Amino acid sequence: MGLVIKLCGNRSSTDLINAANAGADLLGVIFADAWRRVSVQHAREMVSALRGETDHAPPVVGVFVDQPAEEVNRAAAEVGLDMVQLHGTEPPEYWGLIDRPLIIARRMSAGMTADEAEEELSRVAEFMQRAGALSLIEPHVEGEPGGAGVAIDFSLAERLARRYSFILAGGLNPETVAPAIQAVRPWGVDVSSGVETNRVKDPFKVGQFVYQARRASTAHASASLKGASQ
Repeated sequence: MGLVIKLCGNRSSTDLINAANAGADLLGVIFADAWRRVSVQHAREMVSALRGETDHAPPVVGVFVDQPAEEVNRAAAEVGLDMVQLHGTEPPEYWGLIDRPLIIARRMSAGMTADEAEEELSRVAEFMQRAGALSLIEPHVEGEPGGAGVAIDFSLAERLARRYSFILAGGLNPETVAPAIQAVRPWGVDVSSGVETNRVKDPFKVGQFVYQARRASTAHASASLKGASQ
């Protein structure tokens, strides 16, 4: 399977449709307490419009942060979410309470050692093997539920990528995504603010992000195949 591209923080049906048409694999909608948050009713309308417009709509991921499992499951059912992303400090015993397939986000602090980061991801990996979940990593920014446009330490992420499959988030945009893919070689990439202009999803930036990510991923795959054949 090739690189997975997730476009997050979509706030309208137009955002979702543009991301789908650009070739995104996963579409994120935020239900946590953040300025990009959308209501359950609005999200339901967005997803309905997407699926009415697009024959093969990508899976829609609802992003939640430390919210009651009952609330998450109810929103997922009402909206028709395909997946749920847990982006807070939810413990492993919470993960099994969610009815939808999961993306489990882990935020890496600046002072975290590689061993500490690997231990953090190992717990997610164990659950992934049992339940088919995915993992996502991004920098921990104090006071922010997400990466706030800050890039992760590529050397740390690259070490983690040797053992674990994850979606890389934080500080990515059309200019930085290719170097990030080349340095880290993640399973997937995630972007939100990096494809916005004045806090609105910019269709040109969305298209450029997907193009640059695919191009970098294809170049890496071609180089790997060439090296293996020599």
